[in-house]
Amino acid sequence: MQRALSRITILNEITCIHRLIVCRTLAELHEHLDASQLSKDLGGTIDFRLFEWIERRAAIEKLTQSIHELSEMLLVFIKQCDEIEFPNAVDSTQQLLLQHSTQKTELEQELLRIKTWGHSLLCIIRQQHKATASIPNHFADEVNEIHDLSLAPDQAAHARACANALTHVDNSECILQQFWCLHEARLNRCLALRHFEQRFKEVQCTFIQLHNNLSQLPDINTSLLRFECYRTDNNTTIREEIDQTLIQLDDLSQRTQTMISQATLLANDGLDLIMEQQKQQSMAYGIDSIEPKCQELDEMKRNLTGQIDEKRHNLKLLRTYIDKLESINDWCTRGKDMLAMHPIHLSNDKASRSLTELENFLSDLSTINLDELQHTSTPEPLRSMINQVFNRVNDVRDLCEKRCEQLRRLALPINRPVQRVHPLPLQQTESLNLIGTTTSLLQQQMNEHLTSADNDHNLSSSSSSSNNNNSTTASECMITHNAKMDKKQRHVVTELLVTEQVYVEELRTIIEGYMIKFDEPERYRYLPPAIIQNKSVLFSNLPDIYAFHATSFLRDLQQIYDDPSITNTCSIGSAIAACFIKRKSNFKLYEQYVLNKSQSERIWEQFCAGHPFFTKIQQSLGHRLPLDSYLLKPIQRITQYQLLLKETIKYTRNEQECLHLQAALRVMLNILSDLNDVMHSTQIVGYPDNLNTLGRVHLRGENCLISKEKRRGTVYTRTKTSTRDMFLFDRDILLCKKKDEGNGKSVQYQFKELIRIIDIAVCTHPKNDRNKFELLLKDWSYIIQLPNNSSNGDKAEETSVKWIDTIKSCVTQQTEQRRAEMKQRSASLDHPAYAHRRHLQHRATMTIRAPDSDDPDDEPTTLSQFNETTKANSKRNPKISINNSIARL
Repeated sequence: MQRALSRITILNEITCIHRLIVCRTLAELHEHLDASQLSKDLGGTIDFRLFEWIERRAAIEKLTQSIHELSEMLLVFIKQCDEIEFPNAVDSTQQLLLQHSTQKTELEQELLRIKTWGHSLLCIIRQQHKATASIPNHFADEVNEIHDLSLAPDQAAHARACANALTHVDNSECILQQFWCLHEARLNRCLALRHFEQRFKEVQCTFIQLHNNLSQLPDINTSLLRFECYRTDNNTTIREEIDQTLIQLDDLSQRTQTMISQATLLANDGLDLIMEQQKQQSMAYGIDSIEPKCQELDEMKRNLTGQIDEKRHNLKLLRTYIDKLESINDWCTRGKDMLAMHPIHLSNDKASRSLTELENFLSDLSTINLDELQHTSTPEPLRSMINQVFNRVNDVRDLCEKRCEQLRRLALPINRPVQRVHPLPLQQTESLNLIGTTTSLLQQQMNEHLTSADNDHNLSSSSSSSNNNNSTTASECMITHNAKMDKKQRHVVTELLVTEQVYVEELRTIIEGYMIKFDEPERYRYLPPAIIQNKSVLFSNLPDIYAFHATSFLRDLQQIYDDPSITNTCSIGSAIAACFIKRKSNFKLYEQYVLNKSQSERIWEQFCAGHPFFTKIQQSLGHRLPLDSYLLKPIQRITQYQLLLKETIKYTRNEQECLHLQAALRVMLNILSDLNDVMHSTQIVGYPDNLNTLGRVHLRGENCLISKEKRRGTVYTRTKTSTRDMFLFDRDILLCKKKDEGNGKSVQYQFKELIRIIDIAVCTHPKNDRNKFELLLKDWSYIIQLPNNSSNGDKAEETSVKWIDTIKSCVTQQTEQRRAEMKQRSASLDHPAYAHRRHLQHRATMTIRAPDSDDPDDEPTTLSQFNETTKANSKRNPKISINNSIARL
């Protein structure tokens, strides 16, 4: 210390900028400084204690360090609360709120502790040692008071430092309170949202359970099925079941109303949450989650209520139908009995009585009140049954009204003029002269003969009168029978026309509702490429089928039905038959559709089933079934024509008309047989090439016994006999082995052998056995025995003849096609060498004479001469030799 001071003294005048005075005694010090500026140990008046100052300074530094650590803890807490992700469960949100509240309480306690510590330290500095001193709310006032107090400089500095630290603590406490108000509000909103979501899930589960309970209740289809089962018995059982179902439905409706009130309250709470957040102008937390859930609650309420009302309406309507059906059946039965028991009478009194009874009977129909069954919202199965009931009632009512018209005409009084009658002259009877002496026996025989003659005369007179009455009754019965037959035939034709209109409308719905939607831009981008690329496979040639039925077939049927010249002359059956026969070639469109059906079903199952594109279209069209069910309509429709033709034949009286209808029926049965063959051909597996290259399927043979023989010159060696299914295509015959898993649904045909049509040399009956036919090839012979009972009902002999004729036509067609191809190929080869070769072949052909030629001067050219000529030409031009070889092949 002395050394340092000495050095400073020595270097003072050289290094120091300001003047430096070194005081060596207190007197010198007092000359420069006042006593109030010095401590007592230096002769001043300041009471300065070094150890006390060090202790207080250390306490202030420790207080400042604690405040700094508390500030860091506060910042960490605020950052953690800001960055935390709110949980999705109520329990987790409650735990998070409790955890943050605990942390906030701990921070507040720490702040209070530091404030108490700082206040105590400040009181010590200000010499306030009373324990009852209270902590001020704001330390800014405390700082102002420090300036007003007369403290020593060191104490004043310590007091200001302590007051500043306490002010910082106060600011930190304000920041914590402000942040906690915002954060607690966020946590409470999150907790309210989680409570809303939890209640929503509970309500949703309850609605689902109610919907399942509703679906378990018998619907109208189940009730109709049970009604059909109990139809012949008493209907009390089905009535009781419907009443029990209605009671269960009422109970379910009450529970639904309770849940609807809860759902309404929940939706209102959700709306209150949204309004509260909007009112506070805070961050809209969960609004995008609350609004869809409120809409979903309204949708669930509306759907469940609508389904319950619809099921209740349908069941009540079915109950009304069952109650009225018994009365309707009784009324129709009484009407038929009255028509059968009260024929057309000739007397006025009986006609009047019958007319009165029929009019009273018709008036009883108003008491049944059939208008209760007429509802626009009636489901389809029950609507069809109600329509049948109305048709039946209308038929009986029409018959009764027609009978009433006839009886009214008969009940009119008849004023007949009195006719003058002249008596007839009495005719004398010839007497019998007995010749000779007649024995008594002969006389008795003659008397018996005369008696029997008189009885015969009386019987003949009575029988003649009865025959007149019987002939009148028989003619009336015949007229009634003919009228019934014509009416039934008319009903069948009407059914054909109506179902055709429905079928065309369904096809139009498929095309306009599904196919056209594929090309719409707003729907196109949502479809995967697999569906877009397979559109033609999915729908096949459905537009062509629709065009044929809508523009041709339906129009023909409508013209026939509306033409009075056809309907009045009772030739409607012939016109219908001509329509089918004329459009026979158009029905071939179904072959392509059936051929493509398996691929269409595979595309539907892989890519389309359950896709939102098809589901939305189904809902917009109001279809109860998906698209694949409607794609079966063409196959179902083509099988209905032969049934309708059979019904038409059944109610046709004219023989010529029956023949025309039978011809049309044969056409449609042949088409169905072809479609069946095409459908079976799609199940062929194991064929190494594409089946579409074989052409069209002509025939199919089931369970054919095939004997395959090897030809060695004129000797035949039997090799194998097997049972195969045959498929005759345009180009080839496929021999397959049938594989059936036993359920009758999954049938496949394993490819075994192929016979080229062009390789068949002869096709005929072997050894005059017309139940078989033989195919002769170059090295092989196939003897095919067809089964006795074919699938289409033809005999084995007729089937074999059909196979032979079809194979011959295919051979002819293939031969002509090959000739046309060769001719086209030869025409395309325009080279001098080819022209020279054709000239030589023409000369050789003209030179060779046939064995049955009539020209004696025409000598045949031998084969050796022709070969020598060919060899000579080949030496001159080798290309001609090669082309000749190709031509021979």
